[in-house]
Amino acid sequence: MKFEEIKDAIQILFNFKIIEETESKVLFNLISDKKAFLLKEQVNNIIEELTLFSTEQDVELFNSNSYEILVRDEIRVPVSKDVEQNDAINKIEYKIAAPSDRYLIFFIHNLSKQNTPKILRGGIIPYKLRKIFDRGEQQNLPYEPNVIDVIKEIVPRLETLQISSGNAKRKPEFEQLIYAFLFNLGYNLDYTFLPLRFMDEFTQPYRIGHLRRANFSDLEPPKRIYLNELILHYQKGISSESIDHQFLSFYHVLEHFFEKIYNDDILNSIKSELTKPNFSYKRNKDVAGLISLIQNRLKYKNDEFQLNELEALELTLKKFVRDLPFLSSELITISSTLVEYFKTTEVSFSRGNKVNFESTNTNEIYVNLAKRIYLTRNSIVHSKETDKSKYTPFRDDQYLTKEIYLLRLIAEIVIIDNSKEL
Repeated sequence: MKFEEIKDAIQILFNFKIIEETESKVLFNLISDKKAFLLKEQVNNIIEELTLFSTEQDVELFNSNSYEILVRDEIRVPVSKDVEQNDAINKIEYKIAAPSDRYLIFFIHNLSKQNTPKILRGGIIPYKLRKIFDRGEQQNLPYEPNVIDVIKEIVPRLETLQISSGNAKRKPEFEQLIYAFLFNLGYNLDYTFLPLRFMDEFTQPYRIGHLRRANFSDLEPPKRIYLNELILHYQKGISSESIDHQFLSFYHVLEHFFEKIYNDDILNSIKSELTKPNFSYKRNKDVAGLISLIQNRLKYKNDEFQLNELEALELTLKKFVRDLPFLSSELITISSTLVEYFKTTEVSFSRGNKVNFESTNTNEIYVNLAKRIYLTRNSIVHSKETDKSKYTPFRDDQYLTKEIYLLRLIAEIVIIDNSKEL
């Protein structure tokens, strides 16, 4: 890590323009005529300090006496001040607050390596910047804050859990302290903080949001009417903080059509058989063949007929997701690596099929796409101890996140395709 990398990352991630650079600092223009500085010595000292810390994920930073990790606040009523607690007996201090300077430099460096370098631009609200400068200029004096302090305030939901210990500890011991502290907060105060496990958990809302207009003022009134039930599933998906719940909610959008599409396909198959010139209802062989066709498509279980869900999913994809190149281009907009990822990588925990969106065999794409989605759905719903292909919360979330990008886009295509002009 070098100072130049941090300086460039701040420009790219936040769209802050460099207007002056000296031997001691860099001056950024943030908004209008508002400026902030970055001290070279401060950053270089932090970079040197970071060599004494370790990380196994790009959201955690630790050594033998401290541990710091990104957390997500799920409290219904936001806490207005930092959460701090001191255990004098065990010489341990806990705090949930804005990240330390050290962690912020570490965070910016890791964030800059993501595939969507502009993800934060839409998340920065101009009034937050103005509020910072209004607060500093109340005395009618020129105000130029440190850009590190500015970033801590303007990035939404940027908080870390910080633990410091007077006695040396190993990482597993710090992890036990994390969950002990979070349980205390939840048990006594109904506070819900969750530690993040990887950077995608933080960037996911910004990646998707980057596809859309960033400001409410850019939106136009609705021009189409949608199926209410689909919107409820979709809203549940985008509002849920649980990654597996997101996936299942988007899956329910597709599942809404399974029975009708599957039954329609059976009826069309029967009609096709009945209207063939060589079919005769007087020949037992022809009638037996028709019965066999129906039996193969519908299974009788628990006093009712059950459809083949995998086949129904494939038929739904074929009916509504007709423009595969469009789906591929939307994936590229989220991340330039996703199309190649789906082409070369099966879902690790479900063995979901690889999907080559560049294949000229469209039927093969639909078959593999349906299996990838369906096997992943099954591994989430049927996570039994004896299952070889099962989803394990937290451990597999990093891989499931990429599947959510795919399924959300498909759900949106399905919702729009089943709408009508207002």
